[in-house]
Amino acid sequence: MPASSPPLAFQRQQLAFAAYLRDPDGNPAPPDVEPRRLAIYTRLVYNNVEGFLARTFAVCRSVLPKTAWHGAVRAFLREHRASSPYFSHIPAEFLAFLEAASAVRDTLPPFALELCHYEWTKAALDLAPDADCRFDDDEVGEADAVRLSPLAKLLEYSFPVHAIDPERRPTEPSPAPTLLVAWRDRSDQVRCTRVNAATMQLLQGIEPERSAGACVAEVAGRLNTRQAEQVRQAGLAMLTRLHRQDIVLRPAVSLVSAPLGE
Repeated sequence: MPASSPPLAFQRQQLAFAAYLRDPDGNPAPPDVEPRRLAIYTRLVYNNVEGFLARTFAVCRSVLPKTAWHGAVRAFLREHRASSPYFSHIPAEFLAFLEAASAVRDTLPPFALELCHYEWTKAALDLAPDADCRFDDDEVGEADAVRLSPLAKLLEYSFPVHAIDPERRPTEPSPAPTLLVAWRDRSDQVRCTRVNAATMQLLQGIEPERSAGACVAEVAGRLNTRQAEQVRQAGLAMLTRLHRQDIVLRPAVSLVSAPLGE
């Protein structure tokens, strides 16, 4: 395999120019570029990337010290090599960078990575292409097949990321995990709700060709309760509520489910 040719003069100039724009403190200014114009380009590159990240991670930016936020953005611009050429993928690249860059994470509050993941998830749902979803407000019956909406994400965090704001910045993880469902509804609005452990288990047990009754029965078995009828009614009521919120979908086909408790 022939060795690659050394870069030509104009390519060397482009590489030097790009390196300086990424990290003006760590690279020499490229020759033959007017300092005033170089400063304009440097600001434009940083401000465009930072502004795009600020729109996606608005809460994170608002709760972090300015030095920490801008330090993380500058480190991202300096060190990360994106795998995608699309501008809309920059937030995902930033999240991947934070997940890998422990030295940068150490400069941020302990909740920062989870908060960024939460904000990125909502942004990704907003940009996700339309999916094949059948939305209606009918009641979910025991024999109805149910499935999780392809526009819904089940989330678990150590910190209450949905409640973090400039007045509430936790320093320690919560005693119990924060369980959330984020989804895009029939009006294309991205929403998020907190759920308890039983509801999360119910949602995690949903499969495309499984009946509502079977899903409820599985949760009841895990709870090891003798109040099977109450659990059945509560589970079906919860599935109906989740269905009317567009988190759970009810395909047209109904299935025969085993009686609760078998």
